[in-house]
Amino acid sequence: MIRLVVRIDDAAMAAHVGGSPQTTYRTFDIEHAEIEALLRGGGSNDRNDFSYRTLVGAEIISEAS
Repeated sequence: MIRLVVRIDDAAMAAHVGGSPQTTYRTFDIEHAEIEALLRGGGSNDRNDFSYRTLVGAEIISEAS
């Protein structure tokens, strides 16, 4: 199971009336065995403590119409 956390920053109040930006979070639990295995894996073998895996971003891909 992979948990995705999406941060939402809303600056509408800050732009219009000088309020503070509002930050909220949404979480989504998904099952994707291939990504989970990649993120859980260390280096090229089980004893390599010098290699780390980090999810650094996401992109929305348009569906073909």
